[in-house]
Amino acid sequence: MMACRLKFCLMQCAHVLAVVISVVSAQSCRTQCRCEGTTMDCSHGSRQGLPRDLFIPSSTEIVVMSDNLLTRVPPTPAIPNLLELNLEDNFITELTPTSFQLRQKLQILRLGGNKIIDVASSAFDGLSQLVKLYLNHNNIETIEAFGSLSGPSSLEMLDLQKNKLTSISIGTFTGIPLLTELNLSSNNISKIEDGSFARLKKLRVLYLHSNKILQLTNATFFGMSSLTRLTLSNNKIQNLPDLAFNSAGSLEFLDLTSNSISTITQAAFSGLLNLTGLSLTKNNISSIEDGAFRDLVKLRELSVSDNMLQDISASTFVGLAPEDRTDNTGLEVLYLGDNRLTTIRKDDFARLTKLTFLTLWRNDITSEGLEDGSFANLGNLVYLSLSENPLTNISAATFEGT
Repeated sequence: MMACRLKFCLMQCAHVLAVVISVVSAQSCRTQCRCEGTTMDCSHGSRQGLPRDLFIPSSTEIVVMSDNLLTRVPPTPAIPNLLELNLEDNFITELTPTSFQLRQKLQILRLGGNKIIDVASSAFDGLSQLVKLYLNHNNIETIEAFGSLSGPSSLEMLDLQKNKLTSISIGTFTGIPLLTELNLSSNNISKIEDGSFARLKKLRVLYLHSNKILQLTNATFFGMSSLTRLTLSNNKIQNLPDLAFNSAGSLEFLDLTSNSISTITQAAFSGLLNLTGLSLTKNNISSIEDGAFRDLVKLRELSVSDNMLQDISASTFVGLAPEDRTDNTGLEVLYLGDNRLTTIRKDDFARLTKLTFLTLWRNDITSEGLEDGSFANLGNLVYLSLSENPLTNISAATFEGT
């Protein structure tokens, strides 16, 4: 009986001791960092590393050390359940093969806003469960880690925006075949080797805007059968070759805003049967060949504003009318503002019967240039802008049939 009582007493004491240790440990964490739930937050300080006597609960899943004075990835004790590590906005300059040892379960790694120059081939070795990697806002000039078979092959999202990359080659991303989103915007990329993205069979979103890309070929996007969104705005592209996007047949949105494109050829957009949005705003387009949009049978919104178009015709919009499509849909939004159009003929928009929004502002359209019935058949139109044109009067006959 006494032995049982002694055993019970020891168990009770052990429980009390465990509670005391837990409380003291939690308080220790809170005095140096902030622990809440499964998150340990040591952000917004002047730390150059983790405090040596810092207690890290074994249940910790997220560690935040953003906005400190770190110059390297701090060595930390093993955290068995760590899923996310945030080291953003520090002064880290390099990633070594040992930077992320003992982090096998890590799924999200945030390294944006540092001073990293290059990413070596072994930088992420062992991170077999990494899904999202943020390397944005650094000084990265070369990347080797994603062409290696020992790299983070589980990666699904990679953010490399606002770095100093100048080119993309065939081997750059061969080691991350599961990638679905890639952000390469705001770099200095001027050259993309044909087939550079061919191994990325699952890639759905690719951001290439705000670079220095001069030209595309019909093999630049070879093999990108899953791509649905592509941004190429703010580059230096001068022409679109025939079949430029033919290998990206799943594309739904294409942004070519702010380039130097002068002509849209008949085959430039061939194969884009799923495209719903296309922006050609702020280029130097003076010519659109008849039938250039004929394959865009799902297009809902088209912007060709802020260009140098002097003339359009019904043939310009072949493929965009309901009768050109099997599902009885058609183009709904059309931006043609800020061009050099002088005349709108009766049949220019006649087949675009699903059109609800049309802008023709800031052109050179005169009263004589608006033919009677210019907007005939546009029974669904709810917005029309003709502002900033040299119009002196508009005849009621202009809107006959609208």
